[in-house]
Amino acid sequence: MGAVRQEVRYQRLQEAENDEQEEVTVHLYSRSSRFVAQTRCRDAAVRICSSLLLLAVAIGFVLYELEYGRPGPPSFHDHLGPSWNLESFSSPPHHDGAHQHSEGQEDHEDGSGGHSHSAGTYHHAAAVTDSESCSNVAREVLQSGGSVVDAGVAATLCLAVVHPHAVSLGGAFASIYFNGTSQNASVLNSVPSMESPIPYGVPTILQGLWTLHQNHGRKRWLELFIPAIHLARQGFSVDSSLHAALEENQDKAASSEGLRGLLRREVGSEVRNVQLGASLEMAQSMRGPDLPDTLVHSLLQDLEVADREPFWGAISGVHPKSEEPLRLDLEGLTLYSSSPPTAGSLLTRSVQEVMERHQAPATAIADLLINASRSVSSLAGVWPPDPHWEPAPVRSSILIADVSGDVLVVSITLNSTFGSGFVSSSTGILLSDLVHVAPGGPRYWACPSLLLYGKDGGVVGLGGRGAAALPFSLAHVVVRHVLLEMELAQSINGTLTDLMADDPWLRYLQGDTPQTVMAIEVRAEHIHVATAQDCSCHPAGL
Repeated sequence: MGAVRQEVRYQRLQEAENDEQEEVTVHLYSRSSRFVAQTRCRDAAVRICSSLLLLAVAIGFVLYELEYGRPGPPSFHDHLGPSWNLESFSSPPHHDGAHQHSEGQEDHEDGSGGHSHSAGTYHHAAAVTDSESCSNVAREVLQSGGSVVDAGVAATLCLAVVHPHAVSLGGAFASIYFNGTSQNASVLNSVPSMESPIPYGVPTILQGLWTLHQNHGRKRWLELFIPAIHLARQGFSVDSSLHAALEENQDKAASSEGLRGLLRREVGSEVRNVQLGASLEMAQSMRGPDLPDTLVHSLLQDLEVADREPFWGAISGVHPKSEEPLRLDLEGLTLYSSSPPTAGSLLTRSVQEVMERHQAPATAIADLLINASRSVSSLAGVWPPDPHWEPAPVRSSILIADVSGDVLVVSITLNSTFGSGFVSSSTGILLSDLVHVAPGGPRYWACPSLLLYGKDGGVVGLGGRGAAALPFSLAHVVVRHVLLEMELAQSINGTLTDLMADDPWLRYLQGDTPQTVMAIEVRAEHIHVATAQDCSCHPAGL
């Protein structure tokens, strides 16, 4: 009996122990399940967060590539070369342009659909000058929100540094500006109004640029000097245009103390003009159209004592102002050109005569224009030419436009290549030889012009380099482009001088000064640049 009881008690103890062990197992299993679940949730959360982070990084890369990854216009710092106060550098020459396009094709991946255009066609804005560095300077100003006038001012100052053979703060310019919104055009001729009292021309560039900027600029005046100052102080590269001018004018350069150091400079060699950089810094402080007194005094101290007072008086008399352009209205076109003392009237009258008399086949248009140009020039007093005086040729041109239809054309002259050859040692400024003012007729072959035509309101800016032939070459472009409906580039590359080669008038037009024609057109929400095939012109755009 006792054995039975002991067996029952043992079984109960065994059952209780099993129940307790089972409860512990269940508890442990429950804790383990919760731990596994929590672990799995944590792992899932980590994976989700990692995926979201990677997705955010990927999206960030895509947005960055879209905004900044496309090839953008190089900074003007990428195109700096040398100066002509004339310290040599050991660094390799800077090559203008950060990349090249295949001939006839230029890509514009600017958010306009990613499509490409033929070279010289742009979506937003464009500039064309005689220097690749200065065209890029103008493009940067446009890209940063500047107006076409802001870009034109910066490009002119740049050219005064890198192309002393054609542009100088001691020179003069004629300009025409068109506002695409108001459809108004204006002319500003910053040229001497009287003969110089000394053997050097009166500087008018800075005064004219200030007035132009005051009327139509958006950016601060002093900002527009920064690229040119950098080039003058840090150095710019001698390009092929400057090198060719030095080769062709060795005697003038060799006889000029200020230019002598430029001789024997190969393409790509670097020079500085530190004094010119200091003069540009002085000009940053201009608060009106008059040159700063400090700049004028520095310039005068390099002249003969007897020349200082009359030259000061001549500089004080420079007051450029905007005026109405010459205007020609014919069926289907409006042509604006620069007013006297430039040759704009020769252009407009020649176009008018051809357009009104045209009834012959297309092959006779050149003959009509040649005859019209001869008669117009005779009335203006430039034919037969005066053996003692010729109107000053255009040495450099700047054309800038944006898609709103704003267009600026600037034609710059020193009269002859390297002007007077006299470089002020205190200022680094090369003075022109625009000394004489002939009575009547044009004094400058410059005729910057604008052509409006077509139902879609297309506008073309016309300019170029050259002398007697320039007004008539531009007239030829207008006639071919409008009357014969030729493409702009085709119109520019047709010549007048292939015909009637024995005609004295044509020999006079050909002259000794090479000429080129440049055009910039705003049409159908694009900007097109066209230049003569032999033109050392450099377009840059957005």
